[in-house]
Amino acid sequence: MEELYLETKEGKVKIDDRIAQKYDLKKGTVSPFTQNHIVDKAGEFKREEPPKKRDSINQGDDEIEEMENGFYLSTSEMLDIAQGVDSDF
Repeated sequence: MEELYLETKEGKVKIDDRIAQKYDLKKGTVSPFTQNHIVDKAGEFKREEPPKKRDSINQGDDEIEEMENGFYLSTSEMLDIAQGVDSDF
């Protein structure tokens, strides 16, 4: 497995192989925790193209959308989060 590093303001920090494997970290992506770039030993960051978005999944009047972080939320769930309440639907 290629050695991965987290690019920070203070320099590169090595990412433990177990952590990289556990969270499926790859060069050219960003850390899910700090949003810093994940680079190789030379500090190279080649942006990896995100997978193509799937179409919405229709369920009656409510559509389920895939968010940037990979979570799926329905329209009603998004509204609940925005309003800070939980609906009965």
